Amino acid sequence: MKKKILLLVPDDYRLYVLIERNLKQLGFEVTTILHNSVKFRYKNISQRLSNLFRKVLDGNTNYKKKLKEIHTAECLVKEIDMYDQFDYCLVMRADFFHEDVLLKAKEKSNFIVSYHYDGLGRNPSIYDRIPLFDRFYVFDEEDLISDGKVKTCLSHNFYFDDDGGEGRDPVYDLYFLGFYNETREELLLRFFDLAKRCLGNVKFQIVFLPKDVDRMPEYERRGIECLIDLVPFEEYLQRVEQAKVIVDFVISDHKGLSFRIFEGLKYQKKIITTNASVVKYDFYTPKNFYVLNYDTLNETELLKFVNNPFNPIDDSVRLRYSFSHWIKEVLNIK
Repeated sequence: MKKKILLLVPDDYRLYVLIERNLKQLGFEVTTILHNSVKFRYKNISQRLSNLFRKVLDGNTNYKKKLKEIHTAECLVKEIDMYDQFDYCLVMRADFFHEDVLLKAKEKSNFIVSYHYDGLGRNPSIYDRIPLFDRFYVFDEEDLISDGKVKTCLSHNFYFDDDGGEGRDPVYDLYFLGFYNETREELLLRFFDLAKRCLGNVKFQIVFLPKDVDRMPEYERRGIECLIDLVPFEEYLQRVEQAKVIVDFVISDHKGLSFRIFEGLKYQKKIITTNASVVKYDFYTPKNFYVLNYDTLNETELLKFVNNPFNPIDDSVRLRYSFSHWIKEVLNIK
């Protein structure tokens, strides 16, 4: 009989599509709950007028947001309650879900775990949710906690065993996709300018949130593609496959390895990364990983790294970072 798993996930980048597909291929019966799958409507004219008065009279723009949070939580709790018991529940980014939703998921599941692929400090509300889980995994060792009340466990990101893609010939010498972030701006722009001078085809895509769009002209002037919409994860992986080298710029709050590192393992791509902690991993070799900082911002060394062949990584190492291996570890499946 198939094991039943409840999946609570944000729909950012449509990452959940690949998680669902890989879980099903591993034999799970999957029920997915997306954090923003509920469309909000005012319950009555009184709620609508209250929101209007608050905005006009005292500039309060949080009333509608709070109503939406409560409405979404009520709907998701009802949706989860429709199902019988699950063997497992996996929550990705528990800070995206109301505590009532997490409590209902816990009630309906024999074993509930969370994986937090962001720094805990970026949204401190997550700390109150950690005790709700049988295990709470973080991807950054600096977020490890064990103080008697709260405990986190260390895991890492992964690559998908199957993403539906097919082998593609390299189109780009270098490829990077990421959100605009001020903490990595200077090095990113300096590296892009250098790479454009010495390499043939460099593709950088930066996603700008509304609050950051005033920085777009500077990036566009340099030839960087600026986006205001998220790129679906499957589409992103297609471009990764078309790259000779993947570029990985870490933001200042992160020390854990991003998904890009593990995509390099899967597709056998070299990585240029600003995350120096990569050297601690068993798959690290300077032939495949170039640790970028202001001291290594060097045209000669960059060309040498890009033009040298990829050094194959033994499958016994590489497979330890696959989704199928990861899910068995986090769900404690023997």
